[in-house]
Amino acid sequence: MSATDKKSQSNYGMRKCSSEKIITMKNPLHFLLQPISTSTLELQKVQILDTNISIEDGFNVIIDQLSAPVYDSKKEKFIGICDLKHFLSYILYKLPFPPTGDYVESSITDMELFPFTILDKKSSVLQLLKYFDTGVHRAFILNEKKQIEMITQLSILKWFKDNAHEFGDMKNKDIISLDRTYNLHSFSKVHSILDTEPVFKAFQLIQKYKIYGMPIVNDKNQIVGNISIHDLKYASSNLDKLSLPLKMYVEERPPITCDKSTKLSELFNIFLNNQIHRVHLVEGGKPIGIITITDIISMIYNHTLSSNPDNKSSSIQM
Repeated sequence: MSATDKKSQSNYGMRKCSSEKIITMKNPLHFLLQPISTSTLELQKVQILDTNISIEDGFNVIIDQLSAPVYDSKKEKFIGICDLKHFLSYILYKLPFPPTGDYVESSITDMELFPFTILDKKSSVLQLLKYFDTGVHRAFILNEKKQIEMITQLSILKWFKDNAHEFGDMKNKDIISLDRTYNLHSFSKVHSILDTEPVFKAFQLIQKYKIYGMPIVNDKNQIVGNISIHDLKYASSNLDKLSLPLKMYVEERPPITCDKSTKLSELFNIFLNNQIHRVHLVEGGKPIGIITITDIISMIYNHTLSSNPDNKSSSIQM
């Protein structure tokens, strides 16, 4: 074989290798295009809130379910979705010490509900991720019997973990690499609160900043705990607990953290083992960022779109 032939063969091999790499990288998450019905995603039963229900009874449902579609029986249609955040002003208004001062909603219909969106089981998982990319924590699915079921962010994450082999090298990337290569939004502004502040102050800040949780820090700005809107559940039967200093309220729950070297596969385990929606990114014990399940879903969803430009218009319409 001549030198020219060898060079030509070598170049062909390089092109072939390069082509194979492009093919591999073009569609690394093709499994997301499968319908929800054929996936192993866990669906849960849902209790629907009627607009006639009282705020108190609605809150009791949300404590257990965390989110629910709201149905107006007079109009015979769904009018929105509510979660714990919608009941925060109700809780603050009921407190026996100076609350926000805002008027509390008197009924479910007075709340600024999330828009009602429903997918069916024929929708692709990619369409489901598009919906979660908007920041919601739960999606409602219409099954074959015309019943509404629910898929949570944690269910999505478990499905990701069970299919970790589909991620290739992504699952082995640390947070720095994920942020640089896949735009993981982990270094957003951190709103923290001192552990000497009362619990209700944390909830006031959560409402003010329109967030779901924040780290609790000591006087050296070292993270010692976490407070989230889900903690409303623990105070629902005794609002006096909300006057306690945060260090007493969360003393039995150590903070869940990660650092810049934490890998995506490790983040899966942290979220799932602790059944949480956010992990605090720390450096030297001090919070420097927050990683949420929404961040991970958004990263994977948007990476899938950029890897599959042909599917942008045809595969993700809801």
